[in-house]
Amino acid sequence: MDKMRLVVPSQQVYITTNPTTNNVRGRMSFIRRLGVGCIILAALGLLYVPAYHSAQGPLFGIGIGEVSPPAETLGAGSNYLDTSVAQISGWTFNTSRNVNLYINPENNTTITSPELSCATSPPYLLIIVCSAVGNQKARVAIRNTWGSEQNLYYLATSSTVNTTVKIVFLLGESTNDTLNAAILDENYEYGDIIQEKFIDTYNNLTVKSVMMLKLVTTMCPQATFLMKTDDDMYVNVPALVKVIRSRPNSAGTLMGSLICNARPISDPKNKWYTPKYMYAEKTYPNYLSGTGYVMSLDVALKLYKAALKTPLLHLEDVYLTGLCAKKAKLRPVNHPGFSYIPRKLDYCVLKSAITAHKVDSSNMYEIWNKLQNTNVSCSNAANSDNTSKSVALLNRHGRHVNYYFTKKRVNNRCS
Repeated sequence: MDKMRLVVPSQQVYITTNPTTNNVRGRMSFIRRLGVGCIILAALGLLYVPAYHSAQGPLFGIGIGEVSPPAETLGAGSNYLDTSVAQISGWTFNTSRNVNLYINPENNTTITSPELSCATSPPYLLIIVCSAVGNQKARVAIRNTWGSEQNLYYLATSSTVNTTVKIVFLLGESTNDTLNAAILDENYEYGDIIQEKFIDTYNNLTVKSVMMLKLVTTMCPQATFLMKTDDDMYVNVPALVKVIRSRPNSAGTLMGSLICNARPISDPKNKWYTPKYMYAEKTYPNYLSGTGYVMSLDVALKLYKAALKTPLLHLEDVYLTGLCAKKAKLRPVNHPGFSYIPRKLDYCVLKSAITAHKVDSSNMYEIWNKLQNTNVSCSNAANSDNTSKSVALLNRHGRHVNYYFTKKRVNNRCS
């Protein structure tokens, strides 16, 4: 009989898991990780906002966007907390528009500046050409044509009275270091560039124009007249000198192409858009087109003092010759020799014009060459610019040409 073998299995331990419990724990772990992630993102967001506003500010080195301007600086009826309106790049609703912050009136802020010799030989007319950093080709064209030493020397020696004209270019800084280095080289070669410490953008043109007044009133107050123009303008310097010489009194001069009763443009896509938080009135004060205007030095000083007390508007011509002129109780006046409309490239039109707009470097040479021909005779009819009537009409109805075609006509007679 076989013996029966009793096998006793060894003890085993079984661990059982509950699927439901594991799912709960997994979800809790995911929620914790998600929560930590949200907290990190929120912290990064809080750091990003002030950095973004500072980067969007018009100048380096100033905490733009950190402090909202007081309500009284924004104009009657404005609400700077209305974030639903489109905002101006660099001049958002919470950006300070105190001009003193950007001009730094008590200090010399120039990077480069030419020797103007104003104390020993003050110019009769100082022309400041507002130029962009990268527009070297335009500056060279001006130096070779209407701003040439030949042209200016002839003016200075053809009269027994002081008709010395000095031309310099005013620039800000670029964010491109290569371009900034090129400006240093260009100024070393020509010695006619003033570069200032602000970022050179379209929306900083007002900063540039007020800086111009600071520089002239501190560096060359002995000059008799100041002209502001742009690097896409042809300036007939002999015609201009003739006009200002004919004035019985130089003091109180503020003249150019007058624009009357222009309305702020409310289309954010328009180049000249002005939001309510920057200007809340229905019309601008009468002002001179920024393409070219002339003032006496007493007027320059009054405008500069007014600008230091007037909240900045990014449209430099409206701001300086409109808002600041009104505050200083100055009246800008029209002269038909100035125009922001491109002129016909005709000798008889150009010889009596003071300014011509939208002139590229090739046209600069063409106009210069035409005006050197003194053998052309002009009848009275031929001597009239066909654009002058259009200019006079446009001046009464809008800020610029496109405004005239998009806005309804009103009774806008200049007075």
